[in-house]
Amino acid sequence: MDTTGEPMDARQARDALAAACAARKAARQASERGRPLGYALGQGLTCAAGFTALGLAEQWPQRGDWLVAAGMVCLGVFLVLLWLGSHHGGVTRWFSRDRGSGRPGWQAWVVPFLPLAVGLLAAIPYGVTGWLIGIGLASGTDYVLRGIRQGRTA
Repeated sequence: MDTTGEPMDARQARDALAAACAARKAARQASERGRPLGYALGQGLTCAAGFTALGLAEQWPQRGDWLVAAGMVCLGVFLVLLWLGSHHGGVTRWFSRDRGSGRPGWQAWVVPFLPLAVGLLAAIPYGVTGWLIGIGLASGTDYVLRGIRQGRTA
């Protein structure tokens, strides 16, 4: 049945299905515009530098004020780059079941927790300093590797 409640013939149904498939394909292509490699590299470097500076501020109290300020600036730039990168394609997508290029869906959920685990492991012997530096370096590495991987497939 069509929107008026009248029965459809096979040709109308086939045309409607083709139009729906074409619209879905166009929407998917529009939302999958790749972001430039610079976004991911900048995100990784500013994340690593920001958390490392915050972690070192506790270890070097004589330079603590400057390190906290530098860390906050780096993390502010990281958030701006994160926002720009996620909105570059025009659509910010949530976790998709189709990970593309052979990447299993579990990686979308597990991989973001790895920097947290690295930070917690570093916190055991080194305290807050180890946690901040560990999570910063692991997160930064994740962003850089993800950017390089996306740069190869783009």
